[in-house]
Amino acid sequence: MEKKNQWILLFSTSIISFMSTIDATIVNIAVPVMSRDLKIPNNQTEWVVSAYLVMICILLILFGNISDQIGRIKIFQVGTIIFVLGSLFCGLSFNLPMILASRVIQAIGASMTMATNFAIITDIFPSYRHGLALGVNSSFVQIGSIAGPGIGGLILSLLNWHYIFFVNVPIGIFAYFLGHHFFSKDPKQTNKLRLDAKGFGFYAAFILFFFVTIYWGQIIGFENFKILFMTLVTLIFLFIFVKTENRAAKPLIDLRIFNNIGLTFGIISAMIVYTCSYFNNVIMPFYLQDRLQLSSALAGLILMAIPFINVFTAPLGGMIGDHIGTEKISFVALFIFLPSLFIFTQVTPRWSILWVVAGLMLFGAANGTFQNNPMIMGNVANEFQGIAGSIAALSRNIGLAIGLSVSTSILYHGISLQAGYRMTTYPDAHPEWFDWAMHYAYWFALGLILIAICLIGTVLIRKNRLEKN
Repeated sequence: MEKKNQWILLFSTSIISFMSTIDATIVNIAVPVMSRDLKIPNNQTEWVVSAYLVMICILLILFGNISDQIGRIKIFQVGTIIFVLGSLFCGLSFNLPMILASRVIQAIGASMTMATNFAIITDIFPSYRHGLALGVNSSFVQIGSIAGPGIGGLILSLLNWHYIFFVNVPIGIFAYFLGHHFFSKDPKQTNKLRLDAKGFGFYAAFILFFFVTIYWGQIIGFENFKILFMTLVTLIFLFIFVKTENRAAKPLIDLRIFNNIGLTFGIISAMIVYTCSYFNNVIMPFYLQDRLQLSSALAGLILMAIPFINVFTAPLGGMIGDHIGTEKISFVALFIFLPSLFIFTQVTPRWSILWVVAGLMLFGAANGTFQNNPMIMGNVANEFQGIAGSIAALSRNIGLAIGLSVSTSILYHGISLQAGYRMTTYPDAHPEWFDWAMHYAYWFALGLILIAICLIGTVLIRKNRLEKN
């Protein structure tokens, strides 16, 4: 494949990655407007957000498995069309059932593209360019994850909420025809498809119960008996899924790939990093707007420091990783997180706002430099690249879901400790309680990064020993 075609295809896949990722967050800011327009309560409109994310996580592994059997490009292109159609139907929706059904269609398309884009990139680029190429794609994904509310707010200031979905249509069609023109044919063209229906059923049940537990726990508290019971059921479905996969002739996931410690620890570390990144999404808006009394526009501009820096550091980290190894550059990146998080464990309103900006920029630099996708994809054989890409995308979504739950729970737990009773709102009468709770939460995040450092450090030690032997 010609070099220029590689970059065109990378651009095409990255556009779809950006749109499918941004649609997980862009709806958040439109929830109040949609509630009024559709004449439904806010909590029902939130289903429009959660249905999309849950459906993607349920289907990612399935489409990763299918793509390894019948071809990744085919799945990606069909997924692009389905995503565009889902976006169109979302924009045309005039009641809750219609928009929920449309979001499911949109999620099916998004999961097909998310499950295959990493594998396609590793197929079209030589191995010595994987870090750079995946880094560029990661920039689009990271921006999509963080910039959703900002872009949604911009659209809503000019147009109605339907255009949050309509904007995907022309961009998606453009990306499809770009790929249609430049993509080569899949090397695998077999029509023999074997699906592990039983394994998929238990996996889907595990994911569904996991998200219900997360969302419900945020409402009634994770110490509630009902949530503890739901957690137990979730773990039971996970256990049954693992047992089923170990016995299946053609499993949904060949669990032997997790015998590779580089893959397993890379996935766990990626989930930790995504979990910690959501602390900024949840806590920083409170600190900037409620504690410092900044306008939402200024607060949003300050929070854009992370994606702004990430745009440059993700490809740069990928280039360095191509030369020295993705584990080494990721190990360095984890140490860059530490001063950023330490600032957030100490900052108070008496400090200059520049300290917050510096902390966010350091976080963005670390986030971009951390090479989770090349680390995961590089530890799996070519025949499993589709399922590995699905796992990489799944780790991102699961990490963000855990981050939302953990950051919110720890923040309000900290406020409750200061108050002496359970609180689930910002303490307007005692803003100093929030300061303590914010520091408390960020110390927890810093501890998670230390765990990730230990995991990647273990991988590096093992690799050094193997190289010496």
